[in-house]
Amino acid sequence: MTADPQAVLIGIDVGTTGVKVIGFEPQSAIIVASAGREYPSSSTSVGGHEQDPGDWWRAVVSCLREVIGSLPGRTITGVGLSGHMHSLLLLDENGDPVRPAMTWADRRINEDTRRLAGNGSFLALGANDVVDAFTAPKLAWLSRTSPEALGRATRLVLAKDYIGYRLTGEYATDETDAIGTLLYDVTTSAWSPELFAAAGASIDLAPRVLRSTQLRGTVSVAAMVETGLPSGTPVMAGAGDVSAAVVGAGVVKSGQICLNVGTAAQVMGMMEQPVPGAGFVFGSALGGGFVSMASVYAAGASVRWAERAVLGGGDINVLAGQSAPGSQGLTYLPFMFGTAVPRKNDSVRAAYLGQTERHGRPEFASAVLEGVAFACADAIAAVAEASGAPQEVRVVGGVANSSRWREVLASVIDADLLHVPEGGSALGAVILAGLGTGVYVDPADAREHLRTVRVPRPAGTVVADYREALERYRLWCDKLL
Repeated sequence: MTADPQAVLIGIDVGTTGVKVIGFEPQSAIIVASAGREYPSSSTSVGGHEQDPGDWWRAVVSCLREVIGSLPGRTITGVGLSGHMHSLLLLDENGDPVRPAMTWADRRINEDTRRLAGNGSFLALGANDVVDAFTAPKLAWLSRTSPEALGRATRLVLAKDYIGYRLTGEYATDETDAIGTLLYDVTTSAWSPELFAAAGASIDLAPRVLRSTQLRGTVSVAAMVETGLPSGTPVMAGAGDVSAAVVGAGVVKSGQICLNVGTAAQVMGMMEQPVPGAGFVFGSALGGGFVSMASVYAAGASVRWAERAVLGGGDINVLAGQSAPGSQGLTYLPFMFGTAVPRKNDSVRAAYLGQTERHGRPEFASAVLEGVAFACADAIAAVAEASGAPQEVRVVGGVANSSRWREVLASVIDADLLHVPEGGSALGAVILAGLGTGVYVDPADAREHLRTVRVPRPAGTVVADYREALERYRLWCDKLL
């Protein structure tokens, strides 16, 4: 590890709802500066979900200026990137977007998803079932509905890679995001002409693929002027947010599972071979294996919706604390964007079930936290089928800051639960930058310094109450999915 006490690594995470930028001091293993900015999404009644890539860049610039401005005299030794996966952003010959970016939450593409799902090559080569979240069906939809826009495109980029392009002028992605497009052949570790053609596009759109810790390029003079980053600063390829979160949680081997609970929740475990299963398969940002992942599409999204639309702006945690465990029989299914576990179904939607006159805001709040925790527990079980039963679940992300939510999860899983408060995709991006620049020699160098808090299992009848509520949740899933 570097001995320079002034050295700082920068991590940039381009999330679904906003950007987070952190400055990390390797010598003391602490985050010395951080900033976040939200940006809007445009949604339609038919399921469209788009964002302006310019909003991503403006948010990154604003955050970088804030972070760098709070670190006078410090040496920035590298930049790491992370971003939400499966988006579809096409750039023209000048590097300008031909249209807004379609995000993973876009659900107007179901016709194209069904068509591609009938092509066995996607599962055989991409190791994943075709679902709406992936890039490939979005590309197929665009090829069918807007061929003129596709005709102007010269490059396909993912969210973090657009930021990488704006910082360095170089087009590239990493293998974790490449696999997440469902256009990449995991059997040959290369883009697949067959899968691109099935989606109605040319493989000429594909960027070069790097290792997550490999140099993407250096900060350009133009980017220095906008962001304040010193020109020539190394920028690593980075990783998709799923794989970056695994690194940022300190999960490096089998027997450990990472649960990243943001807008969506992702459960990730390590495995040696890309074996399709109940969840999804992505690449490991550290190389030498794969990540088995199961997702809960609307985790933090369910919490934010409940606070806004049901709880009148109230704090969900405060209100949930006024309800007994089990929410007096009220159940919430957090499937606003469809479900991947226990069954993949893009058309199902969320619901409160079992409502009676005795239920008030405390029960509505509690049921949402319980429903998200129960969905995460089922996702953990799905990942365990591929990666093995865990001895340890490491949880990161905004929802994990809820003590009530952690209490529920600790009650219904058969593994130690550890909260990594500063963990997540942005910290994973920092660690990848440190590995790429030689600040770290081994992931264990960074993992040893991650602050973790063991979550105790509740005493008394609380565990039994939550487990009874979990069985009620699963019965509803069996009836309705």
